[in-house]
Amino acid sequence: EDVSKWYVRQSRHRFYDVGDADNRAAFATLHEIIAVTCRLLAPFAPFAPFITDWVHRELTGGSVHLAPFTRGVPGAIDVDLERAMGHIRTVATLGRAAREEAGVKVRQPLARLVCVVPARGAAPKGAAGVLEELSPLLAAELNIKNVQFISSADDLVTLKARPNFRSLGKKFGKDTPLAAEAVQALSSEALAEFEAGKPLYVSVGNESRELSPDDLTVVRTASGDMVVKEEGGYFAALDSVVTRELRLEGLAREVVSRVQRLRKELGFAVSDRITLRVGGGAEIQEAVKAFQKWIADEVLALKVAVSEKIDGTHATHAFDLDGQSVEVALERAG
Repeated sequence: EDVSKWYVRQSRHRFYDVGDADNRAAFATLHEIIAVTCRLLAPFAPFAPFITDWVHRELTGGSVHLAPFTRGVPGAIDVDLERAMGHIRTVATLGRAAREEAGVKVRQPLARLVCVVPARGAAPKGAAGVLEELSPLLAAELNIKNVQFISSADDLVTLKARPNFRSLGKKFGKDTPLAAEAVQALSSEALAEFEAGKPLYVSVGNESRELSPDDLTVVRTASGDMVVKEEGGYFAALDSVVTRELRLEGLAREVVSRVQRLRKELGFAVSDRITLRVGGGAEIQEAVKAFQKWIADEVLALKVAVSEKIDGTHATHAFDLDGQSVEVALERAG
């Protein structure tokens, strides 16, 4: 799961070519992961010894059952980087949940994500520094223009208390309804201090009693227009407003997705260069023209032409894009 759902997805653009050191490093890393995984799986019956041996032979030229199995070099794992990447992946999960709640699909770019990572387990060089280095990965994963890490979620959420009548009843008896009203009136600041371990009291009549965690549930709601998701001290606040420029980029990304799918269906190799023609209405044309170079780079097109209609000399493929009719024609470049 770490390989297919994170590393490979984050590194797809590095597998298009082998021309430079970064591309070769990506392939070398994936090669090592698959080869070692084969060695780990090989002893398990009934089918693993055979499929792993075939894969291992294809990768290395030798049988997995004759391959050396040695321990890694001590200290080879960068613990700080592993920890920081764990933070990034947790925030990414929350960011996807925020997108889902906002009803904005991942291919639609958004302007901003504000994140809070709990201080526990921070890397020695400082959590903020490590996370800032990895923030481009988070931005790419969630299709966000700007990712910001802040130290506190105070400005992102408002805390409200939900009374637990059964627990309060044991303390306040017939005055439980009044105690519940007092709990509901507690301020966000008082609840934050309560969560941090500071004693919290409510008064009913002439009697004041200390509350326990069983007496109430702290509920978080977004303070502003951002969509906020929280889990275990991690927060992800998403600005879900789609501007005109973001809308056009989203359409361009949808075009790229459809073209990539067509490449696969038509049997094109991953590295095949193509010529691409796109036909559609005014908004589609505007989107393709605005992101023409980016589209060309993504689909490996040497040329991208856009017009309202594609002439009849080319085989076209039509699809619907947010209620708009689009047609594309792609051919292998000569």
